[in-house]
Amino acid sequence: MPLVYLSAAWLTGIALAASFQQQDVGVALAVVSLVPLATYFLWRDDRRVQLWSLYSLFLILFIILGAGRYLLSPLHPDFDESNVAYYNGRGWATLQGVVVGEPDVRGTYTNLRLRAENLVLENASRTVRGLALVRAPRYPEYRYGDKLEVAGMLETPPEFEDFSYRDYLARQGLHSMVRRAQVTLLSRDGGNPFWRAIYGFKARAQRTVANILPEPQASLLTGILLGIETGIPRYLMDDFSTTGTTHIIAISGFNFAIIAGMLSALGARLFGRARSFYFALGGIVLYTLSVGASGAVVRAAVMGGLYAWGVHLGRQSDALNSTMAAALLMTAWNPQCLWDLGFQLSFAATLGLVLFSDPLQRRFEKLLNQLLPANWVKPVSAFLNEALIVTSAAQITTLPIILYNFRQLSLVTLLTNLLILPAQPAVMLWGGVATIAGLIWLPLGQIMGWVAWLFLAYTTEMVKLTATIPYASINLGRVNAAAVGVYYGLLLAGVWLMNQDDEKRQDWWKQLRQRLPTKVLVSALIIITVVVWGIGLTLPDGKLHLVFLDVGQGDAIFIESPTGQQILIDGGPDPTVLLARLGEQMPFWDRTLDIVILTHPDADHLTGLVSVLERYRVGHVFESGYTSDSPTYARWQELLQEKQITVLDVQRGKEATLDGGLTLTVLHPGSTLLTGTEADSNNNSIVIRLVMGEFSALLTGDIESEVERELLRSGQALDSTVLKAPHHGADTSSTSAFIQAVNPQVVVISVGQDNHFGHPAPQVLERLAGYSVLRTDERGSIEILSDGQNLWIEAQR
Repeated sequence: MPLVYLSAAWLTGIALAASFQQQDVGVALAVVSLVPLATYFLWRDDRRVQLWSLYSLFLILFIILGAGRYLLSPLHPDFDESNVAYYNGRGWATLQGVVVGEPDVRGTYTNLRLRAENLVLENASRTVRGLALVRAPRYPEYRYGDKLEVAGMLETPPEFEDFSYRDYLARQGLHSMVRRAQVTLLSRDGGNPFWRAIYGFKARAQRTVANILPEPQASLLTGILLGIETGIPRYLMDDFSTTGTTHIIAISGFNFAIIAGMLSALGARLFGRARSFYFALGGIVLYTLSVGASGAVVRAAVMGGLYAWGVHLGRQSDALNSTMAAALLMTAWNPQCLWDLGFQLSFAATLGLVLFSDPLQRRFEKLLNQLLPANWVKPVSAFLNEALIVTSAAQITTLPIILYNFRQLSLVTLLTNLLILPAQPAVMLWGGVATIAGLIWLPLGQIMGWVAWLFLAYTTEMVKLTATIPYASINLGRVNAAAVGVYYGLLLAGVWLMNQDDEKRQDWWKQLRQRLPTKVLVSALIIITVVVWGIGLTLPDGKLHLVFLDVGQGDAIFIESPTGQQILIDGGPDPTVLLARLGEQMPFWDRTLDIVILTHPDADHLTGLVSVLERYRVGHVFESGYTSDSPTYARWQELLQEKQITVLDVQRGKEATLDGGLTLTVLHPGSTLLTGTEADSNNNSIVIRLVMGEFSALLTGDIESEVERELLRSGQALDSTVLKAPHHGADTSSTSAFIQAVNPQVVVISVGQDNHFGHPAPQVLERLAGYSVLRTDERGSIEILSDGQNLWIEAQR
């Protein structure tokens, strides 16, 4: 299957070009290509070696071609004055253009894709091109083909801490947006008449479904048939997510793969295997046109059609070649689609169906032969094929993508799919018939809708029921990309092994057992079990973990969100101690931190962080903007530049929202750093208030009494469940008024044993009398856990 390997090399080239510097990719490929070149010339008499060398060079060539194709269409190109994106951030503008694509209607606003034609900026009018995303008011309604005049600020789409909205829109050709647009309708009925008719039909169908069915069944059918899921209640969407069944709602790659499998199987029963492909292909084309045929839908439809083609041919190799060829052609047309989630899911799901449907079906029938009478095997197997086999085959290859993007593992997904998938052909059949009948005559559609309602109601009730099962899903938090790579590597090895003949596999197994004694195999199995068990213990438990690390006379605070996002605030005075403490808190396989916060650049807060930058991958760094002339701070800055870490100088009002409902708000410093005192560094510390539900913590750095008084005057919320005593309990901080305003249940003092500063000061301990006080010099690292309501405290000593 040469095409499979060449396509895989092409996709690898695109991924490499996007992940690394251009020169790094070029040098690496040049070095790698020397191996097959040298082999070719050194073993001229061995034809097998020469063929291998030539084939390797072809693979490297396709990697280079894939990388080159990506470099020809960069994600963020340089725009000239003729493109609307050139004017981002240049002030108030008036833009004229035509709505292209289907309006994305939300609860209070509508997203419109506007093809720009004319721009007025600073009283100068010019002709422009390009697309802009316009966020218009929900009413009046706009539609495809409308010519609009939009007044507002042209902006570059924002980038968030764990998601780049800019990159997401750029892959759709959108590099500008107007968020608070003043919109004037100039004319209607522009655009392409074909697409205007398609979108008009879709809008009428949506209104018809709303008129023939109650909620939430109407919104569910609209999602399944038309791909419009905005009307589905949040609680029901959460249940679909918990049970791993969202694929039946959105028009995505996963959905199309399942549809293709069901249509192929249904067509084989109705018309025979020879004609099933035409039935499935016709259904896919009709469905694609009826839901609007957007780029994502077309890509998913192509993948679904290829699966049906593979079933029609009855040869796995042809279907696999067709699938890989389609991926090559799609990415050749637009290499950015490789990062489109719909493309990833449709591609992976189709591969799963091609590679695993038949083997799973054979093994399933073999199992049924052992459990059931012979005359029961075929009917039971046919009944469970779409519900169990097709779903399982697709999920084998899509599971890592789902976990990486959605961070949730459903433990009931096979059960829920087994219960609801047999009903989905009836949902689509009767839902489609009811919708068409309603378009012709509404009362007829309502009568047909009663039948559709039965299957829709059954679907929603089964989803809600299985979602209530204890531990129906596990929130995994952040899933490491390396783990995804390992999964697919092992899967690839398994597929290769599966394609070897039985005699060869048995021979390899015999040789393995001869070379590796049983004790070694058992030991390896035990080790793997222990490692997997250890990984399971380190998975997020749904609670906030706030850990005041025992790093001596300094500060270091480790925070893990309920979903596994990790933050480190300060690093203490000793890199060795800090790294050891982090090793106690973080999973053994984890070498990443989402955010590192340096409250101020004093040595007892900064020194340990230098080693963190050297040893860990850091997403973002927050600083106060206060600098230092120390060699340690110079090394810190050097590492930030070397590793190209995004640095944000935060100030009062900056807010970061993490998964699990955790919010970090900066209370200090303000927009201007404090000067003129002997404690500029301390008084310019970043002060953060952390909130999750009813739990809160005030983390104060080394602020002195001057800043405490400023915080009291600022009117910001200070009351907190936990207070980290400022400046290690120094007498220059923790004034009575400040402590009373915070009114903490627990006060933590981060301080070293027998320090020569006399921290914590006796006066501070006297002011804290009556509060629960925990000290790291007495208790070691102190961990505070919360679910947003309750509080637990664990200490080393």
